[in-house]
Order: sequence, then structure tokens, then C-alpha cells
Amino acid sequence: MAAGLRRWRYCSSSDKVLLLAHGTTDLLALAQRRGGALHRLLSGTSLFEQDLCRPLGRISMQDWCQIWQQCQALNSPELPALLGGAILHNRYISLCQALWAARDLRQALRLFCGYRYQLFPALFPQVCRQADMLTIEIKTGLALSGAAALQVQVLLELLLTLIKQQLATTTDMRVQLKAPQPPATAARPLSGLCSEQNLFFDQPCNSISIPLRLWRQQFSGADPEKFAAARRTCHQLKRTIGHRPGLLEVIYRQARQQLPAVLTLEQSASQLGISTSMLRRQLSAEHSSFAKLLDEARQDAARTILASQPCSNRDLAQALGYSDEHNFRRAFKRWTGLLPSLFKLQPGS
Repeated sequence: MAAGLRRWRYCSSSDKVLLLAHGTTDLLALAQRRGGALHRLLSGTSLFEQDLCRPLGRISMQDWCQIWQQCQALNSPELPALLGGAILHNRYISLCQALWAARDLRQALRLFCGYRYQLFPALFPQVCRQADMLTIEIKTGLALSGAAALQVQVLLELLLTLIKQQLATTTDMRVQLKAPQPPATAARPLSGLCSEQNLFFDQPCNSISIPLRLWRQQFSGADPEKFAAARRTCHQLKRTIGHRPGLLEVIYRQARQQLPAVLTLEQSASQLGISTSMLRRQLSAEHSSFAKLLDEARQDAARTILASQPCSNRDLAQALGYSDEHNFRRAFKRWTGLLPSLFKLQPGS
């Protein structure tokens, strides 16, 4: 019974918390400067204006997602860049202070991946190596109330700004976005940090690819003492607010780890300590389904394998748990619009 109660925490998003000081006030302030009224931005949440002045106040994940949704409704193209920069330069956010004081990109991003839930609790990274590049895919672990695109862009702006200011270049970075290609007259996301030829739209995932040669290049602002102090604070915050991965993240990782065996709904529910009917209801509340998550895990695994090594359709089908090559090719064509043999020839793949 006790084990079941512990596992139950994976299936609840409404009780997830994060410090108000970690981005909420920046988000609201920037949204207000772009024409959003505070009472409208807080509409639908349980927050009051005076709560924003409490540095140790807490906000539920439901309220956090609602605020993101209200800000995204402003449809301000410069909001992600402004917010990403504001969060990164906020001297009260220990994680950002650690990023500035890190020795190099490798140390900074390892720390960021470990404590990223203190800034972006609804997102999680999936890291893979592709030839001379290391790719960080940004995935959603919780339903984001329609604000996924804004959060992903803010995260990418933050990372690109850090790299630009510490290493003085983002020339060889490659960014993929699920978002459709914007009209020629519209402002392009990440335009100030990523060249047009290295920015790809309508992609199967949101990701940033960074050349491996940059991982060990020393940061201009490296400071071992400040880094150690900021990391200690991050660890203390971890003990305060905890780390509760979202349900979508948990099931996605279950499915990836079990390949080539195919995860079943019953197996996933058993690992979470709940019934299959309860798991279905929880996934429905997160605007997802078990089949969708399993399909996503297989799709990502296929792209990772193809990017790292030559592989026949038969071997790919076996690695992903498909009964035959025909079913795999049909699934891959549905995912990408291409046959596996043509996928690697596409720009940005």
C-alpha cells in the first residue's frame, strides 16, 4: 500500500510546486509590458497579486500552466526572447547563477538537465549524440494548456543566449521546431541567435544541436567558487520543492527503456501502482493517451538510431518491437512523411 501511495505522486500534476521567484514574476512583468492586464493574466488561477511578492511562495502546476497560456494568448513574437533573457540574468535564480559560473558548456548543461525542473518543470530533455553534434530534444512531461510552444521557445532562447554570451558564437547551432513555418512577413523565433539556414520548422521534435567541439571550451565567466555555491543552493531547493516527473515523462521513459520489448498499459500501470482505468483517466486529463506516448517513444528511438549508425529496415523493426518490416515502414512514413532510407538525407535530420 505504501509503495502504491509513493508511486501515486507521478500521476498528479495539480500539486506540483515551484518557487514563484523562478520566472513567474518575470513572465508576468514582460507580458504586462506587452499589453496584458494583470487581472487577465491571473484569470483562472488561485493566485492573488500580493502573493507574487512572497519569494518563498508556491504556485501549483495548474496555476503555472494557466499563466503561460494567458501570456501566449498575447501573441507577442518578442516575448520568448525577452523572457529567456530575463530569467537567465535574474540574480535571484540559483540555477542561472550556476550556469553563468560554470567551467564550460558540458558542466553547465549537465547541471541544467539535473535541476531544469526548478525553471521548466513541465519540460524534460532527451539527449543523444549524432556524429559530431550533441542534440538535446525538449519534450513535454505534463499538459501545458496550449502553451507548449512558448515554453519551448523560452528555454531555447535561454540556452542560446548563454552560449552566445559565454562562447561568443552560435553560428553552428542547429535548431528544430515543431511549429509551422511562419509567414514571410511575420517575426521569426530565435532570429537574433540562430541563422535562417540553421533553423528548421515543421520538424518531428523541438531540439537544439550543438557541435561537440564547443563542449569543453572554457566559459568567459567561469568561477569555480560561485559555481559551487550556486550548485549547493540548487540542491537545497531540490530538497525543498522536490522532483516529481510528470506522468507523460514517466511513461515515455518506461517505453524507451523497455525497447525492443513493447510496453503494455498493464505493465505501466503496475509500475505506477495504480489500475489501468485510473491510468487512462490520468492520461486523458493530461490530453494524451498510452498509444500516443508509445508511438512517440518508438519514433524518437528510430530517429536516434538512424542518426547514429546505418541500420536496415529489418534491424530497425526488431529494435522498435515491430512484428515485421512492413508495419515499421508504414509507421515511419506516418511519423515523418518519408521512408527510413530517405530520412537522413533531409536537412535538419
